[in-house]
Amino acid sequence: MYPFVVALYCLLSTSLFAQQPVDSTRLRAEKMNKIFGEEVIPYLESRDSTPDWASFGKHLISLYGDTGEEVLLMSQTIYSMQRDDWANFSTAIIPYAKKYGNNIPAKQRHAFSKYMSQNAQLLYQSGRQEEGIRWQILALPLAAETEHAGMLDTIEKMKRGD
Repeated sequence: MYPFVVALYCLLSTSLFAQQPVDSTRLRAEKMNKIFGEEVIPYLESRDSTPDWASFGKHLISLYGDTGEEVLLMSQTIYSMQRDDWANFSTAIIPYAKKYGNNIPAKQRHAFSKYMSQNAQLLYQSGRQEEGIRWQILALPLAAETEHAGMLDTIEKMKRGD
């Protein structure tokens, strides 16, 4: 639990407050911190097993709307990645990146991309080639620009069956 809490606190505090934010950004960050502190941490600390993200998501969205959804997807993505829970990560990352990608700090996007790429290669090597290629392609937009050439090369090799 502790690494997850530290990662989310760092993500919420540095990414949104490091720049001189406009009022709406500052207010959004404050609201996300409040939701995280009052809802996410207590919920996760009360769980002995994998969180029920669907029911928790309904709860957050009913109380906080779009901001609740963003906090849910961010929490599920980071929590799952830190526990190497590909199933939960893979269900959260696509809607999170699609809807809130502009709000995800570069360092976190790059970490997501590396995790996706690693799992894409594992999927490919385990005989699930199409799925591996698809995840490798999905990892590309989240990667650092310096990684793009290597990732494109990997995608081409996967497509050729190398």
